[in-house]
Amino acid sequence: MGGFSNISNGLGTVLNANNASFDGTIQGGILSTNGQLWIGSTALNVGNTNVNVGTITSPLGTITVGYSSPNITLDVALGGMVWTDVTTATQALSVENGYFTDRGGGVTYTLPATAVLGAIIKIDGKLGITTVAQNAGQQIRFSSSLTTVGVTGSIVGTNVGDCVTLRCSTAGASTVWVVENSTGNWTIN
Repeated sequence: MGGFSNISNGLGTVLNANNASFDGTIQGGILSTNGQLWIGSTALNVGNTNVNVGTITSPLGTITVGYSSPNITLDVALGGMVWTDVTTATQALSVENGYFTDRGGGVTYTLPATAVLGAIIKIDGKLGITTVAQNAGQQIRFSSSLTTVGVTGSIVGTNVGDCVTLRCSTAGASTVWVVENSTGNWTIN
């Protein structure tokens, strides 16, 4: 049988849910939280939304809670990395994201225009060849080799399944990316 129970943890009262529905019913009963549901935040109930925006974090990821009338939204990011299955010919890269090259004709990725020190991008080969293109002033370091500075520089996988992890080693618009890890043989232009 589901429901809610209150317990004290020394810091206040904790509301525990078991098989509860947030549409106002609990196994035939009524959900009563004094009109508010606070998740991951102690902020004021701004705009009488009855849901406070917040973030719950754990070592394995985060859950961000938002409110957009009439819905509650949950954005889950596991391990801080969001993954995209790319089936188009081109794709702009974003930091802290991972990509699967999933197009027979390959995918040409373009580095972000700027990045902060330590930012990371991962690309895993699934189908087709991976190419990583640069913006003006950018460069990629692959071990002791460097690509040509700017838009004519790139790295290109040679086989389906080639993978690369890039980490920003010089921040700003003239970003330098270091190949932190790779699988396969890459052509450095």
